[in-house]
Amino acid sequence: MASGSVMAVVAGACFLLASLTFARGWRAGAWLAAAGTAILTGALAARGLRSGHWPLASQYEFALAFALATALAALVPTTRTRLRFPFVQAATMFTAALLVAYARFVVPAAMQATRPLPPALDSVWLPLHVGTTALAYGALALAGAAGLAWLLDEHLPSKAEGLRRTDTEWLLDRAIAAGFPLLTLSMILGMIWAQVAWGRYWGWDLKEVWTLITWLVYALYWHVRRWPRWQGRRLPCLALIGLASVLLTFLGVGWLARTVGLESLHLF
Repeated sequence: MASGSVMAVVAGACFLLASLTFARGWRAGAWLAAAGTAILTGALAARGLRSGHWPLASQYEFALAFALATALAALVPTTRTRLRFPFVQAATMFTAALLVAYARFVVPAAMQATRPLPPALDSVWLPLHVGTTALAYGALALAGAAGLAWLLDEHLPSKAEGLRRTDTEWLLDRAIAAGFPLLTLSMILGMIWAQVAWGRYWGWDLKEVWTLITWLVYALYWHVRRWPRWQGRRLPCLALIGLASVLLTFLGVGWLARTVGLESLHLF
């Protein structure tokens, strides 16, 4: 089922990219992307029903949840505005497809099987903390795609009616306005959960440190976004640095901890 979502999302993203030159492709792309998102939603819901717990308890499940949040974020401009952002939406959908492909083809098969919830994760804080993190990452993936579109603006053909670079700047700002508070909330919820589970709010765990670094990148964006000397290419570059930090927190930290033998309470 997850593989079907990859095919639909990739097809939708291709049509969205094609609409940069051929305007008629946008509607087909949006519908295909929505279909892929619906398939992925069904796959996650079915997994949750089979396992008897929220499907957020492993690298495989979080990758799918991250992909779903990213796909939903890509669809938001379609439903909330009359503007079309074909490149931004296509790039965000490709990101979602890559996350599903990572979960399906890179995560070890043993981690893909449904299994009982480990005692350490059997908590009401699991959907609150991890679910909020997935939503934050999805919004920030959209922000990264908007930043890339901003940087490539003069090189992109566009048939989107009335779309100007200022609209892309607005979308970048709104995406971070959604993602940054969600990231902040996820950190607060994680600290509360850590206090309940381990008796401390913060332990300088490797993933905690990189999450803090990611938060600081977006805090910097939020503070300098109206400064005159930061107008232009610096803001979208900062959004891309933030997205790279998000992906490093998700993918790189666990790999690094396992490779060099560091202890981490977030390896599960």
